[in-house]
Amino acid sequence: MKSDLLFYVVSARKWSDLTRGGLFKPEELIESNKITLITAEKVNGYLNSKYQGRKNLFLLIIDITRMEKRPKKEDEGHYVVEDAIPVVAILDKIRLDSNKEGEFDIQIDQN
Repeated sequence: MKSDLLFYVVSARKWSDLTRGGLFKPEELIESNKITLITAEKVNGYLNSKYQGRKNLFLLIIDITRMEKRPKKEDEGHYVVEDAIPVVAILDKIRLDSNKEGEFDIQIDQN
């Protein structure tokens, strides 16, 4: 991986409920015992395939060097971690809304 940053998308409305006790525990972790994180290159495709037309989302920027358990590569552009993510590993959250066509076009520069 060329960067220590991975990304996750969550409903802004659910954010505070998912970050209690200093840990981020999305519904995905409860349902499947894993959290799927994406690389910068896959953010647009992921957003447009799973969240088309949605508004009021957060794109979480996660620094994997701040995680006790490191994510494992699942396939090209996707990583999984089988534990909650410490909130200190979440560097920032960026509010996202789809455009009027219902699409996302996020540019992430990793330089």
